[in-house]
Amino acid sequence: MNITWLGQGGFLIELPGARLAVDPYLSDSLACKGLPRLVAPPCSPRALRPSMVVCTHDHDDHFDPATIGPIAAGQTDCQFAGSASVIRHALQMGIDSHRCRQLQWFECISHGPVVLCAAPAEHDGDAIGLVVEHAGRRIYVSGDSVYFDELARGIVKAAGSPLDLVLICINGRAGNMTWQQAVHVVCAVGPRAAVPMHYGMFASNTADPAPFVEAVRAAGIGATTLQVGMPMDLEAILDRASR
Repeated sequence: MNITWLGQGGFLIELPGARLAVDPYLSDSLACKGLPRLVAPPCSPRALRPSMVVCTHDHDDHFDPATIGPIAAGQTDCQFAGSASVIRHALQMGIDSHRCRQLQWFECISHGPVVLCAAPAEHDGDAIGLVVEHAGRRIYVSGDSVYFDELARGIVKAAGSPLDLVLICINGRAGNMTWQQAVHVVCAVGPRAAVPMHYGMFASNTADPAPFVEAVRAAGIGATTLQVGMPMDLEAILDRASR
């Protein structure tokens, strides 16, 4: 299982028989709204070649029409999944309904060898997090969410079994938890390791990942950061996080 951070909340998860893109933002479409990218996209949308795209909610840095459009047009066998608002937007863009799968909290679907389960999130009304399970390994991707008391319990319920890796937002702005709140969630969930994300993309909406990593490690859980565009095997991430 290879994991590549695409920047912001986006990841490419490569598995035998599946290429899963979660919240890919590979354009600079938000520059016109005063949010230019701080880092270049690691690849073009068409070069991503996902077999499925999952978007946790309908905000441009998670469901980006300038990214989704070229993927949908260039790869007609690619499937799309996400919250209700994401699927409405996909249909409005002309993506065929048979290619779209709506996900609600705790709903699970299969995609080839992968099982995807929607976890709770509170961000824009119908946002979701995501648990990805393959061959006994489980990864949680938070998407965007504020902190709320039942978040950790909902993640554990969606996962069904202990998590290997948590990929969690830390920027503390625009409807996201702070790094301190993210540490609290990680400690309550108890994965083998945690990786911070949703920072370093926009100058006005970022955070320093170092305090999060230090605090998680101090709590006895592995933690590390990822470099945008650099694929890493899950086992290598877990090993680096534990050093």
